[in-house]
Amino acid sequence: MTPSTLLTALRPLDGGPRLTLDLVVDDAPSMELWTQAVRDLRTVLDQAPFDGVRVHTIDSSAPGELRLDTAPEPTPGHHALLVFSDCAGPAWQDGRAVELLERRGRSCATAVLHPLPPPLRHRAAVPLAPFRWRAARPGTPTAWLECLLRPGSLEAAAGLRAESAVPLLPLDDEGAVEGWARLVGDPTSGWYDGEGIPSGVRTGDWGHAELPDPSTEPATLIRTLEDLAGPVPVRLAALLAVSPLVTVDLLRALCRNLLPGAERAVAEVFYSGLLVRAPERDRDAGGQRAHVLRDGAAGLLTERLTRSDAARARELAGTILPPAVWARAGAPVPSASSAWPPPRVRRDGPPLIVRGVAPPRNQHFVGREELLRTIRAALVRPGGDGLCVLHGLAGVGKTTTAREYAHRYRGDYDFVWWCRAADDQSLALSLDRLGQALSVPGPRDGRGSVDAVLDRLRTGRVDRGWLLVLDNAGSPEKLFEYLPLDAGHILVTSRHISWTERTEHPLRVEPLDRDESRALLRDSADWLTDEQADAVAGRAGNLPPLLIQLGRSLAQRRLSVADHLEGFDRLCAELLLRGGPADYDVRLAAVWKQAVAELGESDPAAAELLRVLTCLGTGPVSFELLSAVTGPGPGPDAAGSDGVLHDKIGLDLALRRLADEALAVVDRDVVETHPALHTVMRAAVMGPNERAAAERSALALLTAALPKDPIDLADPAARARIAEIAHRLDLSAALREPPETTGALVLAVIEHHAAVGDTDVAARQARAALAVWSRSLGPDDPALLAFRAHAERVPA
Repeated sequence: MTPSTLLTALRPLDGGPRLTLDLVVDDAPSMELWTQAVRDLRTVLDQAPFDGVRVHTIDSSAPGELRLDTAPEPTPGHHALLVFSDCAGPAWQDGRAVELLERRGRSCATAVLHPLPPPLRHRAAVPLAPFRWRAARPGTPTAWLECLLRPGSLEAAAGLRAESAVPLLPLDDEGAVEGWARLVGDPTSGWYDGEGIPSGVRTGDWGHAELPDPSTEPATLIRTLEDLAGPVPVRLAALLAVSPLVTVDLLRALCRNLLPGAERAVAEVFYSGLLVRAPERDRDAGGQRAHVLRDGAAGLLTERLTRSDAARARELAGTILPPAVWARAGAPVPSASSAWPPPRVRRDGPPLIVRGVAPPRNQHFVGREELLRTIRAALVRPGGDGLCVLHGLAGVGKTTTAREYAHRYRGDYDFVWWCRAADDQSLALSLDRLGQALSVPGPRDGRGSVDAVLDRLRTGRVDRGWLLVLDNAGSPEKLFEYLPLDAGHILVTSRHISWTERTEHPLRVEPLDRDESRALLRDSADWLTDEQADAVAGRAGNLPPLLIQLGRSLAQRRLSVADHLEGFDRLCAELLLRGGPADYDVRLAAVWKQAVAELGESDPAAAELLRVLTCLGTGPVSFELLSAVTGPGPGPDAAGSDGVLHDKIGLDLALRRLADEALAVVDRDVVETHPALHTVMRAAVMGPNERAAAERSALALLTAALPKDPIDLADPAARARIAEIAHRLDLSAALREPPETTGALVLAVIEHHAAVGDTDVAARQARAALAVWSRSLGPDDPALLAFRAHAERVPA
């Protein structure tokens, strides 16, 4: 956010109480990256509508209590406190910083300005959760605000509690800052929704929401950086390996000159854990804070550098770092003529000799025997191009199946090479590493080096062939040209169904079958009966990561199988909040949240359809039901006059997009989304307004789909339609609407239940309708009389 937009975001404070602001700047070493942001912030706040601005500093990396030099204590209703911090220092992790916020929140309108962009927000050492705040009057201290976890969030579904919370305002989110300013200056605007730091919680209540102690193993840190941020930040980290010392100035200069347009990579590398403070070297660095790469990281990163990249980075470092840095390292100041690293011995012969790489075997892998045999048959089929594509839902087991194939058949190949293929840059980087392992001669820069590797794969001599695995492949548009078809075997895993158009024999990876699900559950809880395991597996949709987590939860025996089934939605929210098990390297909630966010930007109609499907419940939804209001003619407004449900072509295109993104399975006449995706959509993706709108669209669709005579049992089509509507009706959502909108729908479903003999269900639903609508309906209203008749009916 620019200073001008930040100032605009604070304008709602105009006209409110005149507040004195205390700006608290965290001066921990990790905040060195944000010195310019601090200067801009101070300039903005001097122009903002405050009576005065007092600036303080704290050091969240230092021991001891954090205190501010303000006396006397602020008067409630007349002060505001903004803490500018990345929330990464030790004081945030051990609770001292939150204690400071709690103390000041009793007398000040308090918030934290957070500079980290969304992909790095997990670096905060405090739990963050979605909250809602409301104030009774302007200038209300934070501890006095009405505060609750946002309804429908994973945290609320998991049963977490907090007495209050301090709003966290992302510096790049103008809406968040403006919302807080309205909360402080103009609370009549209602609830403010945003992220917050919970306070007043018991130790351990939020323990699972906190990050575990990060790994210090260099290989793990590099792999994590690549998984979370992609290949560009890893390349920037590798460029640092040429220097004996690292400063923020050097980090920025390398990015600006060698990776232009990738400014965010600076923060990603800075917070990756690969850099360690070296205060004893600050003098050598000319007074800047000095850092060094963690022991063992330089060697691993140097392997990723081309000679030309290393030479350019070393030359640039020579212009940034003082001569004392190079003198201490026993090296001359680099110049353009420096040759580094020394040339490697290269094998230029045609045989392909390399030690292959693949992730370790999954110890929890079960079943899939038929799928593994089918993969093998597809790859070795006579006249084939050696390509096999595995596609399917996130978390269904595509990667683990590919890993099992690679280990089971590794003896049939000269080597196996595992490629990360989320985009063309990731794949090019993996192929470049293969070229280095094969000692392919020539420059290691750009597309030329990749073409040389592909040429070697096509022409090199092998005894048994080779296998390339392209894991988590993105869209094939940019990746397909990198495939050396007809030269070896290529196994692709991807959520993108468009890959299936590039091969004659695509293989869909389905959820586990019931025997396999039982085996996975019993791997942790071997005492489960078939009936118990089947019930748990059915609720989990046979999805491997959830089954592993549920098995581990059952093994603790604190909750019975019945407890797990009764509270399944809440428990599922808790497990998804924690992320997937290490053996299945996928975080379902994070993957789906990102996929849905990207879908909303690129295809709003498909995103709208997904929200409506979520509100229609689990199981296959007929296309006939979804298209009940498409095409010309009158009908209820199911999704707005231009909504996707009204456009038959648009509906078909949206369904194709959901299938392409593996967010739904579309099979001719039905569409189905996974139950776990429903939990994520309800608890973590849809905001309150989006969910309410989707519920109204779903109810209007069901109303429009009602047959002319809902209780005509002699008409099979009408009977099937009303049965599907009854199955999909969310009665609580319907009763939140006025009876003139959804009354006919509710009554039709009640009459259907009574007609097929489910009089208990009909009576319960009728009593629920009377409890909500009896005052809205006149005493002689036919609907009221019908509800009463069903409510009073005695079962046969």
